Amino acid sequence: MNRARRLARLLRILAAVIAEPGLNPLELAERAGVSERTLRRDLIQLRELGYEVSYTGGYEVQEKLNLEGRSAPRSLGRVYEQQLDLLRKQLPKRLAAQVTEEVDSLAPAALASLFATAIERHAKGGA
Repeated sequence: MNRARRLARLLRILAAVIAEPGLNPLELAERAGVSERTLRRDLIQLRELGYEVSYTGGYEVQEKLNLEGRSAPRSLGRVYEQQLDLLRKQLPKRLAAQVTEEVDSLAPAALASLFATAIERHAKGGA
């Protein structure tokens, strides 16, 4: 399997862990379309890449603690920069640039759609 496809699979696993914290190994493997054995190898690689994925009653991404001992808030900019850094380290330069350019062009519309969906979901209660 080439590096780009493997990285895409790693990011799909990460997305599932973030979107659905608490998945057991079988559920996460099914979401990612891999065997549990492959999932274990991929989780090891995600940890080596700096993603703190842990299992405590289900898989979760652990937030790093700041010096005061409180969880640092997850910043969208920080997440984006972490993903860019991962692309730059794992993919050939040209492919990383192409992927970054495409994501940059699609992200504003995707964010607008996410905001609209969240507003509609929360406004159903009569805001």
